[in-house]
Amino acid sequence: MKEIPESEARDLLVPGLVCEGCDDWQSKQVQPGTVFAGGGVVDSHGLGTRLIVDLLFRREQKTRFITYTFTVFRRNPLGRERIYQLAVTRTPKPLKDAHRRSHEHVGDKRYPGSAEWDNWEYDEILDYFCAKTNISFRPRPPHPEHFQLKG
Repeated sequence: MKEIPESEARDLLVPGLVCEGCDDWQSKQVQPGTVFAGGGVVDSHGLGTRLIVDLLFRREQKTRFITYTFTVFRRNPLGRERIYQLAVTRTPKPLKDAHRRSHEHVGDKRYPGSAEWDNWEYDEILDYFCAKTNISFRPRPPHPEHFQLKG
């Protein structure tokens, strides 16, 4: 996945962005216990931005890890570029692997999460994601484990 400079990523996340129709969680066939939701992003005038939001939730039954990976991508003809990503991992015991610890990406920069992130619930994670990306959801996506699979 191509990454862009942090300054360019921050310039793309302007106030007034809206993601519509991201309230339909679906099962992800790749990994058991994984569901996702996503949608396109428009600006305050309702115009397309080429940005898309991917929300991913995974509950690992064996390890009891819960992972939230919320990402904003920019679409382009060659694929997707990561603009922002929030990855929060909740575990019953401390993680030794630094890569799996909670963190965020802004463009090509990676920042470790604070210790308080490990205790966040879904609403706190989604609120933080919205604040960092300037994206509001219409309607707000429900908790990923409170949904009905469709299709």
